[in-house]
Amino acid sequence: MAKLHVVLFEKPAVYWNDQKMIFPFAKMEALLYYLLVTGEATREDLAALLWGDMGDHAAKRNLRNTVYLLRKMFSVDLLITSSRAKIALNPEIVAETDLELMTVTDIVNFLEKNPGEFLGGFYCKDAASFDEWVTEKREQFRMDSINYLTKYIIKLINQKEYMSAKKYLKQLIGMDAYNESAYRVLMKIYEKEDSYKAMEIYQDLERKMAQDLSLLPSAKTQELYRRIKDRKSSRAIEEGVVSNQRFFGREKELLQLRLWLDDFYQKGHSKQMILLQGDQGVGKSAIIEQLFSSIPIKHSNIFRTQCYQAEFEYVYKAWNNIFLQVMSCLMQADVHLPLLWQQVIAYVFPTTKISETLLHKEVTMDAYKFSATTVEEIMCEVLGKAANLKKTILLIEDIHWMDKQGWLLLWQVLRIHGKNIICIATCHAEYLQQIDKTMEEFERSNMLEHLEIGRFSAQDVMKLSVLRLPGISKEMQSRLYDYTGGNALFLIECLNLIAAGRDISHGSIRLNSVLKERTGNVSDNARKTLEIASVFFNNVNYEVLQAISRINEFELVEVLEELQQKQLLMEDLDSNRDGSAYKFYNLQIRNYVYNQMSTIRQRMFHKQAASYLEQLLQDGMQSKDVYEHILYHYTNADEKLKMLDYTIKLSEKYFCPQYEMFPELNRYYPTGYVDFRESRSQITTYLEKIKELLDVLVHPKIADKRLDAHKVAYWEMSGRYHIWRGEHLLGLKLIHQMLRLASVQKLREYQIKGYQQIIYCGIQTRRAYLIQEFALKLLHLTEHDELPDKKATALRFLGIACALKGQHQEAENYYRQSLALFKKLATRNRFYAFTIAAVQNYIGDLRRESSDYQAALHHYEQAARIAGRKNISEGVALFYINAGYTAFQIKNYAKAVAYLTEALSVAEGFGDQKGYWCLRGYCTLNCVLALIAVKQHRPYEARKYFEQAKDFLKKYNDQYQNGLIFRTQAEIKLLMKDDAKVAEVFEDDLPLPAVEYYQQARKVFYKMGMAVELKSLEDMMDEYSSKR
Repeated sequence: MAKLHVVLFEKPAVYWNDQKMIFPFAKMEALLYYLLVTGEATREDLAALLWGDMGDHAAKRNLRNTVYLLRKMFSVDLLITSSRAKIALNPEIVAETDLELMTVTDIVNFLEKNPGEFLGGFYCKDAASFDEWVTEKREQFRMDSINYLTKYIIKLINQKEYMSAKKYLKQLIGMDAYNESAYRVLMKIYEKEDSYKAMEIYQDLERKMAQDLSLLPSAKTQELYRRIKDRKSSRAIEEGVVSNQRFFGREKELLQLRLWLDDFYQKGHSKQMILLQGDQGVGKSAIIEQLFSSIPIKHSNIFRTQCYQAEFEYVYKAWNNIFLQVMSCLMQADVHLPLLWQQVIAYVFPTTKISETLLHKEVTMDAYKFSATTVEEIMCEVLGKAANLKKTILLIEDIHWMDKQGWLLLWQVLRIHGKNIICIATCHAEYLQQIDKTMEEFERSNMLEHLEIGRFSAQDVMKLSVLRLPGISKEMQSRLYDYTGGNALFLIECLNLIAAGRDISHGSIRLNSVLKERTGNVSDNARKTLEIASVFFNNVNYEVLQAISRINEFELVEVLEELQQKQLLMEDLDSNRDGSAYKFYNLQIRNYVYNQMSTIRQRMFHKQAASYLEQLLQDGMQSKDVYEHILYHYTNADEKLKMLDYTIKLSEKYFCPQYEMFPELNRYYPTGYVDFRESRSQITTYLEKIKELLDVLVHPKIADKRLDAHKVAYWEMSGRYHIWRGEHLLGLKLIHQMLRLASVQKLREYQIKGYQQIIYCGIQTRRAYLIQEFALKLLHLTEHDELPDKKATALRFLGIACALKGQHQEAENYYRQSLALFKKLATRNRFYAFTIAAVQNYIGDLRRESSDYQAALHHYEQAARIAGRKNISEGVALFYINAGYTAFQIKNYAKAVAYLTEALSVAEGFGDQKGYWCLRGYCTLNCVLALIAVKQHRPYEARKYFEQAKDFLKKYNDQYQNGLIFRTQAEIKLLMKDDAKVAEVFEDDLPLPAVEYYQQARKVFYKMGMAVELKSLEDMMDEYSSKR
């Protein structure tokens, strides 16, 4: 006899002869579930249960029909109807439902097989009585499971099987969140094991009851917690005093940190980041150091870094020290990284140690070869390699000064490698609001633990003062809290002053007075050295100190020894520079020394530091770090012309990305910063800074030719940015302004840039004569200056102008000349891949215009292959979109979707930073994907794509895309006649008849002279007309 197997919990399902059954309607399935649980029921009860909203006659008729269908689907023997009043389920047919496992003996097996609730996710429309029955049964089964599991746990405890008891107690708490008896039993088991986990369990209960019920645990539970806490806390304090006589208090904070780290080492803590927050100087770093000294950190990596305010705007700067340590760790462990990974790390962090094979090579990176995502993934994997060797702790001090990209990297690292990596970070309370939005992502991902570090209480201050100075008077004990406010740094420094016999009663004691005492009793040369070191926001190497201070080398060594002995400066062992580097013991000392100098003295030292670094730049030390440091010093020296000079250099070299569809990677446009997505978001900030500086410098009419060159550079970058954004009139105005001044100053490089920008604008606005005029000017300049690469580019532009005028043969001739010249140049320089691919793309456009779609598709595929998938550029996206659209026109929908999916994948590398021409291409992409989705009966997905396509027109008035959207609307309207679901989804969006949309599309394409689009439109209408 066939058997019925039924799953009643979590996702309900019915199997007949091991085949899952699909019911035609929910009430038929509901009737079977009800009888499986109850065994039998009267017809009257069943009719009321499932059809209670109907009359008696109709309800019973529906019941008869449902019973008939059940027997027909399964077997005539499924239901027993021996009397007309009752219906029962045949027990011989039912194989199992798992309800038979709900006993003390089998409850564990039952819960393992059925982790979800009764009939989870099952819904029966218009059956309120059935829903009420399901709710009652869910609660009944839950309570039965709790009772049976409780009895099973007691049995385990009596047999002293504590490991199993812990497991099932946790399961019981998951089922009954406020079962304090279960919490207490679990706490007692952990207490026997001498584990801090017992206290963590109570804190979880206390937090949950406070949040959910606004109640405290019972007195009995609180008493158990106090007893355990007293034992653990006293032991922790004793161990802390023995291990470090200088550390005081913080038992609760240390206990919590120990619990979290214990969890991390045992199974991987569920939250991968611990944020210690509190006032500056409250003792956050001291707590962390005490934690590391009191817990045996075996088989662990601890990678440390300090974030600085001066580095806030510099991408990944805070990660530099961590990667120095990581790479050193991997090299010591003889872990070999792929050459590509080493190149990326060496590029982003130039001071890191790399393999011998790279030491003798020039590490160069192509900004378009790697997306921001790729670089981020490589950094994550490098950290993952270190974490695979040992459990890893990232210690980040003052994380509120970490840059935006640094935060994103941290999130990815913890998300991917959270089992083996935990981050402990400190943050000043006053900057919490600054990072609130950033922390929201960590909160949403359930990654973050907060630990607030408060100031010492008055009682704590008195206890510490007696511990450190046993003879201190009662009066001084009470006064100390008033003077220090419980701030650990202030308090310790005041105690040191008292111990040294200093008088602290002269006025209100503040940190500055403490620091004055510490820095006041030094030699003149030591004071000068401290002042020079304070103008560097991180550390300063020995050579810089010697060059700027001009102190005799023997005397400088003595000065450094003096400052280290007085714990004002310390050697920076984490620095990877050649020679020694030094930093302040803490930032408060550095800030105090810096602020004590007069403004003129601060500027003098900043200017000397900048001059020294400029010399390094001239000697070949070309790196982003050096530019940033020079700019930092000239900014603080208030040297505005120099500030402008280096802001422009930084912008052009690292923050001014290629906005062209097919960028030329040559000396006119440097390869740029590897993280060009971030650079696009930062360019507006840099342009604003440059404009502010120009306004300041132009106002007094400073006579300096360099100022004209800076204006030209600013106008070119700003004009390029606005053209890329689709703000063509403003962009052209700036470029023409730039060209006039560049011509006067004979800045040929910027003239070439300007001509190209006007041509790019002409391409975007389809102005053939504008393209031709400036392409000829560009060609004239290239022939005069013998620039073959620019000549090839000019020829390509002339081809585009001819193509827009309908002169296809002339256009192809220009394209072929350009292609031949680029291929000749490519034999000596690999940077011409984009430009060669661009010519292939434009030849593809010519083939498509002549309706030779197969040939067009071939050229688009060639363009994509030459450019390469890894070269993240808007041009590569355009190749895929053109290929996808062409494949769609020849009805090869599979290939069309494949290419358009590749284009979407490329777009991920841009983030929100997409230009006008790129957005225009993605409007085409969304129209095509919408049509394919409709044809494949996925109307909701089609509507999503269509809405995204229309979003483009809300921002830009692009005639071609307007016509394409009308054409898409016309075809969807025609398809609505054959598909009711499509008609339902698009009914409100497409109120007009198809012919109206067709006429609008035809009008647009005719006006633009786009014969191929007109033909495609007519072919589409003819195809649907022939089907009618």
